[in-house]
Amino acid sequence: MKVSSFICLKSIFAITFLLSSCGYELRTYSNSLDNQAIQLVASDSTLNIELENQLSLGHNLATTQDSKSAISIKVLQHDIKRFVGSSGSGARTTQVRLDYKIIYTVEINRKTQKEYLFEDTRYIDFNQSDLLAFEAEEEISTQDFIGKSIRNMEFILSSLLNETK
Repeated sequence: MKVSSFICLKSIFAITFLLSSCGYELRTYSNSLDNQAIQLVASDSTLNIELENQLSLGHNLATTQDSKSAISIKVLQHDIKRFVGSSGSGARTTQVRLDYKIIYTVEINRKTQKEYLFEDTRYIDFNQSDLLAFEAEEEISTQDFIGKSIRNMEFILSSLLNETK
Protein backbone atom coordinates (compact mmCIF):
# COMPACT_ATOMS: atom_id res chain seq x y z
CA MET A 1 0.00 0.00 0.00
CA LYS A 2 2.80 2.41 0.80
CA VAL A 3 4.63 1.77 -2.46
CA SER A 4 1.52 2.38 -4.57
CA SER A 5 0.64 5.59 -2.69
CA PHE A 6 4.25 6.79 -3.11
CA ILE A 7 4.09 6.11 -6.88
CA CYS A 8 0.72 7.87 -7.09
CA LEU A 9 2.06 10.90 -5.23
CA LYS A 10 5.15 10.96 -7.42
CA SER A 11 3.09 10.81 -10.63
CA ILE A 12 0.78 13.61 -9.44
CA PHE A 13 3.83 15.75 -8.69
CA ALA A 14 5.32 14.99 -12.12
CA ILE A 15 2.08 15.86 -13.96
CA THR A 16 1.69 19.08 -11.97
CA PHE A 17 5.28 20.04 -12.70
CA LEU A 18 4.89 19.34 -16.43
CA LEU A 19 1.65 21.30 -16.74
CA SER A 20 2.94 24.30 -14.83
CA SER A 21 6.27 24.38 -16.68
CA CYS A 22 4.63 24.37 -20.13
CA GLY A 23 2.52 27.44 -19.28
CA TYR A 24 -0.80 25.66 -18.87
CA GLU A 25 -3.44 27.71 -17.08
CA LEU A 26 -7.19 27.75 -16.88
CA ARG A 27 -8.90 29.48 -19.76
CA THR A 28 -9.74 33.13 -19.22
CA TYR A 29 -11.27 35.75 -21.47
CA SER A 30 -9.06 37.93 -23.60
CA ASN A 31 -7.61 41.00 -21.96
CA SER A 32 -5.75 42.28 -25.00
CA LEU A 33 -8.24 45.13 -25.36
CA ASP A 34 -7.97 46.49 -21.83
CA ASN A 35 -7.90 50.28 -21.68
CA GLN A 36 -8.50 50.67 -25.40
CA ALA A 37 -10.44 53.76 -26.44
CA ILE A 38 -13.44 52.51 -28.37
CA GLN A 39 -16.01 54.76 -29.96
CA LEU A 40 -19.45 53.16 -29.96
CA VAL A 41 -21.83 54.47 -32.60
CA ALA A 42 -25.36 53.26 -31.92
CA SER A 43 -28.91 54.52 -31.59
CA ASP A 44 -30.38 55.21 -28.17
CA SER A 45 -32.27 51.94 -27.70
CA THR A 46 -32.32 50.12 -24.37
CA LEU A 47 -30.16 47.30 -25.77
CA ASN A 48 -27.53 49.72 -27.05
CA ILE A 49 -27.47 51.62 -23.76
CA GLU A 50 -26.95 48.32 -21.91
CA LEU A 51 -24.20 47.42 -24.40
CA GLU A 52 -22.46 50.73 -23.73
CA ASN A 53 -22.80 50.26 -19.96
CA GLN A 54 -21.29 46.78 -20.08
CA LEU A 55 -18.47 47.96 -22.35
CA SER A 56 -17.53 50.81 -20.05
CA LEU A 57 -18.05 49.14 -16.66
CA GLY A 58 -17.67 45.40 -16.81
CA HIS A 59 -15.01 44.82 -19.41
CA ASN A 60 -12.43 47.58 -18.85
CA LEU A 61 -13.08 49.06 -22.27
CA ALA A 62 -13.26 52.83 -22.30
CA THR A 63 -16.06 54.05 -24.52
CA THR A 64 -15.45 57.58 -25.74
CA GLN A 65 -17.40 59.94 -27.90
CA ASP A 66 -14.44 61.73 -29.45
CA SER A 67 -13.47 61.09 -33.04
CA LYS A 68 -9.80 60.42 -32.19
CA SER A 69 -10.39 56.80 -31.19
CA ALA A 70 -8.46 54.25 -33.20
CA ILE A 71 -11.28 51.70 -32.86
CA SER A 72 -14.89 52.41 -33.75
CA ILE A 73 -17.81 49.99 -33.49
CA LYS A 74 -20.98 50.92 -35.35
CA VAL A 75 -24.09 48.96 -34.38
CA LEU A 76 -26.32 48.50 -37.42
CA GLN A 77 -28.99 46.24 -35.94
CA HIS A 78 -29.50 45.14 -32.34
CA ASP A 79 -32.64 43.36 -31.24
CA ILE A 80 -34.23 40.54 -29.28
CA LYS A 81 -37.29 38.81 -30.68
CA ARG A 82 -39.72 36.62 -28.73
CA PHE A 83 -41.32 33.49 -30.11
CA VAL A 84 -43.42 30.72 -28.64
CA GLY A 85 -40.98 27.91 -27.91
CA SER A 86 -43.56 25.30 -26.96
CA SER A 87 -47.18 25.14 -25.95
CA GLY A 88 -48.96 22.89 -23.53
CA SER A 89 -52.53 21.82 -22.96
CA GLY A 90 -55.14 24.29 -24.11
CA ALA A 91 -52.62 25.91 -26.45
CA ARG A 92 -51.02 27.78 -23.55
CA THR A 93 -47.47 28.96 -23.92
CA THR A 94 -45.09 27.01 -21.70
CA GLN A 95 -41.78 28.20 -23.13
CA VAL A 96 -40.63 31.39 -24.82
CA ARG A 97 -37.72 31.49 -27.24
CA LEU A 98 -35.59 34.63 -27.21
CA ASP A 99 -33.56 35.24 -30.38
CA TYR A 100 -30.76 37.77 -29.95
CA LYS A 101 -29.09 39.39 -32.95
CA ILE A 102 -26.51 42.13 -33.33
CA ILE A 103 -24.98 43.29 -36.60
CA TYR A 104 -22.06 45.69 -36.39
CA THR A 105 -19.09 47.02 -38.33
CA VAL A 106 -15.62 47.64 -36.96
CA GLU A 107 -13.40 50.50 -38.04
CA ILE A 108 -9.71 50.46 -37.09
CA ASN A 109 -7.61 53.51 -37.95
CA ARG A 110 -10.36 54.79 -40.27
CA LYS A 111 -10.40 51.56 -42.30
CA THR A 112 -13.87 50.06 -42.38
CA GLN A 113 -14.06 46.31 -42.04
CA LYS A 114 -16.89 44.06 -43.10
CA GLU A 115 -20.12 43.53 -41.20
CA TYR A 116 -20.10 41.05 -38.33
CA LEU A 117 -23.07 39.14 -36.99
CA PHE A 118 -23.59 37.56 -33.59
CA GLU A 119 -26.71 35.52 -32.84
CA ASP A 120 -27.80 33.55 -29.81
CA THR A 121 -30.97 31.81 -28.64
CA ARG A 122 -32.33 31.01 -25.21
CA TYR A 123 -35.49 29.25 -24.04
CA ILE A 124 -37.26 30.51 -20.92
CA ASP A 125 -40.04 28.66 -19.11
CA PHE A 126 -43.22 30.72 -19.09
CA ASN A 127 -45.88 30.66 -16.42
CA GLN A 128 -48.78 33.12 -16.79
CA SER A 129 -49.32 33.24 -13.05
CA ASP A 130 -45.72 34.42 -12.44
CA LEU A 131 -45.03 37.16 -14.99
CA LEU A 132 -42.57 39.01 -12.74
CA ALA A 133 -40.28 35.98 -12.64
CA PHE A 134 -40.44 35.80 -16.42
CA GLU A 135 -39.49 39.48 -16.75
CA ALA A 136 -36.57 38.99 -14.34
CA GLU A 137 -35.40 35.95 -16.31
CA GLU A 138 -35.70 37.92 -19.54
CA GLU A 139 -33.57 40.73 -18.05
CA ILE A 140 -30.89 38.24 -16.99
CA SER A 141 -30.95 36.68 -20.47
CA THR A 142 -30.55 40.12 -22.07
CA GLN A 143 -27.49 40.88 -19.96
CA ASP A 144 -26.07 37.45 -20.78
CA PHE A 145 -26.66 37.98 -24.51
CA ILE A 146 -24.88 41.33 -24.42
CA GLY A 147 -21.98 39.86 -22.42
CA LYS A 148 -21.55 37.12 -25.02
CA SER A 149 -21.70 39.64 -27.86
CA ILE A 150 -18.98 41.72 -26.17
CA ARG A 151 -16.75 38.65 -25.92
CA ASN A 152 -17.41 38.07 -29.63
CA MET A 153 -16.46 41.68 -30.36
CA GLU A 154 -13.29 41.32 -28.28
CA PHE A 155 -12.31 38.22 -30.23
CA ILE A 156 -12.89 39.93 -33.59
CA LEU A 157 -11.08 43.11 -32.51
CA SER A 158 -8.13 41.11 -31.18
CA SER A 159 -7.80 39.19 -34.43
CA LEU A 160 -8.09 42.38 -36.50
CA LEU A 161 -5.52 44.19 -34.36
CA ASN A 162 -3.14 41.24 -34.72
CA GLU A 163 -3.53 41.40 -38.50
CA THR A 164 -2.68 45.10 -38.62
CA LYS A 165 0.56 44.69 -36.64
